[in-house]
Amino acid sequence: MADYTKEEIALILQAAEILKKNHSSLKINVSAFCQEAVISRKNAYKHKKKFDFSVSSREEKIKELEAVIEQLEHKLQLAELRAADADLYWELRNILVALNHDYKKKGPGQTPQRLRLIAAYNKISNLLGLESLSCWESAEDG
Repeated sequence: MADYTKEEIALILQAAEILKKNHSSLKINVSAFCQEAVISRKNAYKHKKKFDFSVSSREEKIKELEAVIEQLEHKLQLAELRAADADLYWELRNILVALNHDYKKKGPGQTPQRLRLIAAYNKISNLLGLESLSCWESAEDG
């Protein structure tokens, strides 16, 4: 009894088909091979179907894998964009916290720190397509 892997069985059956298609004088007796491998012809052909090593099959698999890779790359790009947006929103939150702290500490009026924070907020909000802050006091006093 010979020990063949499923892939080897598939390759041998495929070789038998190729020899037959090319009218080769070499022949593989599939029945004798299955008997030697202690496997039914039905199971042998199941393995052949599962492990199709033909060029067209490989090309189809390559195209399928390329499509999957393209989809994964697109999903990765979207995830990276969402992560970048999340970072920007978090930075806006930190700026608003700092503005609130500055307002509570120094009261109304424009401070240099407040002007820098407002400029930073507006720069980020423009990237995100959000409304800019025109003046911190008007939002607090109103």
